[in-house]
Amino acid sequence: MSDVKDGVGDLAADMAPRAAGDDGTDKVLEVRNLVKHFPAGKSGLGLRQTKRWVRAVDGVSFNIAAGETLGLVGESGCGKSTIAKLLLRLEDPTSGEIIFNGEDVSSMKGKRLLGYRRAVQAVFQDPFASLSPRMRVRDIIAEGLQIHTDMSKKEQDDRVTEVLGLVGMRPDVARLYPHEFSGGQRQRIAIAKALALDAKMLVLDEAVSALDVSIRAQVITLLKELQQELGIAYLYIGHDLATVSYLADRVMVMYLGKLVEMDDSVKLVDQPLHPYTEALFGAALPAHPDDVHDTSGQATAEVPSAMAPPSGCHFHPRCPVAMEQCSSVYPEQIIRLDGRTVACHLHPTESASAEAP
Repeated sequence: MSDVKDGVGDLAADMAPRAAGDDGTDKVLEVRNLVKHFPAGKSGLGLRQTKRWVRAVDGVSFNIAAGETLGLVGESGCGKSTIAKLLLRLEDPTSGEIIFNGEDVSSMKGKRLLGYRRAVQAVFQDPFASLSPRMRVRDIIAEGLQIHTDMSKKEQDDRVTEVLGLVGMRPDVARLYPHEFSGGQRQRIAIAKALALDAKMLVLDEAVSALDVSIRAQVITLLKELQQELGIAYLYIGHDLATVSYLADRVMVMYLGKLVEMDDSVKLVDQPLHPYTEALFGAALPAHPDDVHDTSGQATAEVPSAMAPPSGCHFHPRCPVAMEQCSSVYPEQIIRLDGRTVACHLHPTESASAEAP
């Protein structure tokens, strides 16, 4: 893939991965104790009124390496989409750090911020809504090139042809409008738009959930092939657990704004440590209709409000194996000796570190 000329400075080189991880891999992104609380009015009367807050993200830490896919799962309202907005600079964090290639994103301004916006792109759930119906495919893909580069029209057209080829589409589709394509083709166009600026990381927010099953498989295969070819990092946010576990190298599980477990996708699916993870995967329908669907470990009751999460472990009112201390003490997030991250009183020992990854 050719480098894109930059009209605002050599930002592509500046945004290349350079922060080495503990395992020798290059960390594209590091998130440290990220917090985002939204104001939600006041409660009480008169002078006794107190502000209420939605604790959308509450002390979450993780990292993503170059060429890696990190899956993010959890029930609606757990904070998945808020994390996506924070990474895309659509929202500012209440506290915590987002480190991209060794630099704090919150301190980026001007050219540095433009470089970050180029390097971190998004592909959204609904390709019918994310592509302008009034623009031709050529203009949709070239829009970012016009903003961020000093390319001539000929160079832009060449780049559009190049990225269309990367996603398996012919050059002549550039003259057409989005309504002339199927859902899967539109999502390929959305991916091409994200790749046009040599992105280093894609935030894939439910990127295939709106597609038919057969088309979904094709787009997932395309994402894997692009990652192998380009070394790009993905944060894949989804509710289809089968898709997430297949596409992701590691999976992060969130509940009411908290990270409760993170591990290699195969190990996490086969042997979850946190009761919520077990309940989440246990609630998924089996791959074959004749398979027995075990519901014994599923969570009970409704999800509590993020404005007033339960004391102690937020999951304890729904947990089938809750202990006395679960209702009063939030479990420390630990990294076990086997490298698995979990926040649960059932696993207080074998910790290698009390720090988040």
